Amino acid sequence: MIKNFLIISILSFFFIELVSAQQYDKVEGAWKALFLDIPLSNKFVLRSEFHSRTIDYFNIWDQQIFRPQITYSDSTKIKWTIGYSYLRNFDADINADPRVRNEHNIWEQISYQVPLKKGSFSTWFRLEHRFQEELPLKKNLSGRSFDLSSRIRVRFTYERPISKANSKLPVNFVFYDEIFIVLNRSGIPYKFNQNWTFLGFKFKINDKATINTGFQKNTILKSTDLYLKNRFWNTILFYKF
Repeated sequence: MIKNFLIISILSFFFIELVSAQQYDKVEGAWKALFLDIPLSNKFVLRSEFHSRTIDYFNIWDQQIFRPQITYSDSTKIKWTIGYSYLRNFDADINADPRVRNEHNIWEQISYQVPLKKGSFSTWFRLEHRFQEELPLKKNLSGRSFDLSSRIRVRFTYERPISKANSKLPVNFVFYDEIFIVLNRSGIPYKFNQNWTFLGFKFKINDKATINTGFQKNTILKSTDLYLKNRFWNTILFYKF
């Protein structure tokens, strides 16, 4: 099943990129996030993510996300995660009223890591069940309703050390690409949604704190022939208790 999802995702992405009559809107912004990990046992870890995302650099809110999750691992290669996400999605028009569209989603994820001679390759598959407020938004919150949709997210990550083995500040090169595919009501992947590409570095501050920072480009399908390109600097602080 995972192999089929992967093949469909890749083919869908390249098909759209090659044959669509593309038009682009472009924005620039900044993503900042804090990931807090609390070990519950030698197999379970509780993580909370806090995301702050803007466009027009730091001037206009784009998203605010709170994402608690719990991960189970009985090996060094495979991890299973379930989580919940609460998202506040802001209209790019600061004069829109109402401007914020809320979303709740529940998701399941499996991740797998392959050690390489120098560095590592990893991938994860995430299935999201998204409850989004229906459009157009109503000013009266009690009058709003939610629509359910689902999508698959597949991420491929390559990581390689670039500092010396005895460096006081270990640094790794990090590259990842993530594909989003929307599912139809029958649970079949049928439409490209987004593609994220990241190029940056990971700095190990100490045994508890790590920082990932780098350039990211998101290509998002807005309508049949209109895409949004978001270019921004993405920084995440990981901290383990």
